[in-house]
Amino acid sequence: MKAADVVRGVWEAMEARDWARARSLLSDDLVTDWPQTRERIRGGDNFIALNSAYPGDWHITVEETLGDGDRAAVRATIVNGAETFHASGFYEVRDGRIVRAVELFADPGTPPYDRSRWAERY
Repeated sequence: MKAADVVRGVWEAMEARDWARARSLLSDDLVTDWPQTRERIRGGDNFIALNSAYPGDWHITVEETLGDGDRAAVRATIVNGAETFHASGFYEVRDGRIVRAVELFADPGTPPYDRSRWAERY
């Protein structure tokens, strides 16, 4: 299985709440970093436990995945009630399982200053 297919599979399994399928695509010694909160999640079991405990009725849309060799990236949108988050993830895959991940989550917001001369809001 290609790295991008493994990554897409994990995200889609999480949307389906198919925790067993998601876990089957993660290495036992997975290391995931979330730089915005400075958290490191060690192990596939901890990654699944943390995500399955996330509160709310959240839903994931995988916007795109890209892959090259054992590396892959994802861009996804997560909606949890009235909140929307944008996620980007960068992954290393070995033997059909993710072994390393860096995931970034961003809230939509307003520009920090008036940039309307150069950019349009969508």
